[in-house]
Amino acid sequence: MDCDNINREDAVYRSTVVALEGDAPSPPGGLCHFLRSKTGRCLSRKTLHRRLPCLTWLRSYNVECLMGDLVAGFTVGLMIIPQALAYGIVAGLSPSDGLYSAFMGCFVYFLLGSTLEMNIGPTAIMALMTYQYSSGGSAYAVLLCFISGIIELLAGVINLGFLINFISQPVISGFTSAAAITIASSQLKALFGLSLKTKGLVDTWVKVFSNIQEFRWQDLTLGVVCIVLLLILKEVRSIRWPCLDPSSRNLGQRVLKKVIFYLSVGRNALVVIIASVIAYSLDSDQPFTITGYVEPGIPSPSLPPFSTINPSTNETVTFLEIMNDIGIGVVMVPFIAVLDHIAIVSAFSKGRTFDATQEIITLGIATLAGSFFGSMPITGSLSRSAVNLSSGVRTPAGGLVTGVMVLLALAFLTPAFRYIPKSTLAAVIMCAVIHLIDYSVVLPLWRSKKVDLIPFSVTFVACLMWGLEWGILLGIVVNLSMLLFSIATPSVKVALVPPGKQHAGYVLVTPAHGISYPSTSHIRAAIRKAGLKQAGGSLPVVIDCTFIDMADYTSAKGIKGLVDDFQLRGQTLVFLCMKPRVLQTVAALHEGITVCSSLDALPEALADGETEVGIETVNGDALHSGGDLVVSTMISTPTSDTSDAANPLLTTTTFLDEK
Repeated sequence: MDCDNINREDAVYRSTVVALEGDAPSPPGGLCHFLRSKTGRCLSRKTLHRRLPCLTWLRSYNVECLMGDLVAGFTVGLMIIPQALAYGIVAGLSPSDGLYSAFMGCFVYFLLGSTLEMNIGPTAIMALMTYQYSSGGSAYAVLLCFISGIIELLAGVINLGFLINFISQPVISGFTSAAAITIASSQLKALFGLSLKTKGLVDTWVKVFSNIQEFRWQDLTLGVVCIVLLLILKEVRSIRWPCLDPSSRNLGQRVLKKVIFYLSVGRNALVVIIASVIAYSLDSDQPFTITGYVEPGIPSPSLPPFSTINPSTNETVTFLEIMNDIGIGVVMVPFIAVLDHIAIVSAFSKGRTFDATQEIITLGIATLAGSFFGSMPITGSLSRSAVNLSSGVRTPAGGLVTGVMVLLALAFLTPAFRYIPKSTLAAVIMCAVIHLIDYSVVLPLWRSKKVDLIPFSVTFVACLMWGLEWGILLGIVVNLSMLLFSIATPSVKVALVPPGKQHAGYVLVTPAHGISYPSTSHIRAAIRKAGLKQAGGSLPVVIDCTFIDMADYTSAKGIKGLVDDFQLRGQTLVFLCMKPRVLQTVAALHEGITVCSSLDALPEALADGETEVGIETVNGDALHSGGDLVVSTMISTPTSDTSDAANPLLTTTTFLDEK
């Protein structure tokens, strides 16, 4: 884009905003003024470039970018076509349904995506989730895709992406590992050439081995050969070939490098083509279980089916009945899709900041648009995004090439898809998901923080035995419970400071972090215990408030009760280095608290009961009336010999020094 075009574009933006603002400004606070300001903000240059990232990179697009995107888009296209066929079968749908899910995400991400490596389309996990909740076939899957897109779009609009931060890496690793094992296990039927209806990991293994005597050796042999070939081709790039000189720039060496590269990244397409040719040549006496008829042609856009016909009863299934059948999948499918997508964007951000809200909105629009073309739920693909990066992609325009390749396959190649052996597709799926088993995380978790193995193990086992959706929910609950427990029971350090020249000694209590309502009882109990045990009920207790940045109403009430307890038995309690905003919250509920501004002033303040220099008593009324802290006369502590037994809380509380 040249400078004249840029100037014209800026003029359009300025004229639009001027037209929206009008000649005469509305009174401040008026509805018209509010609507005009909001609309002008939405149409501002900054907002448009944030919501349409293509406006930014298209301005500097050139021939070099075009060549890089063509190569990367073609390479990912070779990968996504066989994967989409396989994932359609994993989802319990037809192979063509998998292809219907593979192109719209590419087109939408070209316009709205902000991560150049990202490829949105069908994935193994989304296919498995679709299979679990789409018992009614493609109509259920398409409607689930439509509803998922709406939920994802709304989640992005109202900025719910922050909820992903509450899901820890051990939970994600446990979920993906269990999903990979479940998906691979679901392909045992096709690998052995068995026709079985199974649901879940345990049910699949039991039925496969119960019917193992009916296996087809032709399918098993072909499947095992394909698995071995796929694993070898995957590693072909990492082999040091004697005939290949990495530093050479001559034409022969460059061609050889490209051949090795495409053998590796296009291994799925290569294996599927070879197996299909073998099956086609043996069609007169077909030894393999083949895919069969694949519906040809590009799907026409249409509304998702809000009702369908039950083929077994020939009765109409209404929208509410479909939603009832899908159940919790209405929430779990978009939740897992967003989780996967944000995790992949984060992995490819390379330390750069990214707009999670924009990514969630993009995913929602892509999923919603795909539902009008018969798509099942989709999300970002880690493997295809990695291939996109290694292929030299320059911009999200690489997705256009990938999407066009899928459309061409639907238009012209579907007659050939019927000869693809099912065991070959099973091999493709197994080799695609094997890298999702995150066994490498176990040893680092053991070395760094063993307790994090609990949410990992709970999620992994529950996903395998109970189901993916309930397993990850249980893992999140366990992880959040551990987080809440650590917040409610922070570490509290207690140190006995020996007598000095200016004081008779004191007990220093240091809470590890801020006081909030879950931790109030724990910290209060620890301080009371320190006052009785280490301080013997007589030495002053000094609370180091250095790490306390905030306090809420409940914690302020707890501090007030703590001060009352110490005053009741005539023991000095001093708050050291309390921050003004914390002090203001606490002082609002208490007539006066004893505060020492610095550690240097503390020894003199505590010296032999003399005038306590450096100790300030802050009155709550003074805080609210002035703004600056006002020093008032210190409240004298009672000298009565009231027994600690007079406080019933001291006899019923369990005390913990440190966590």
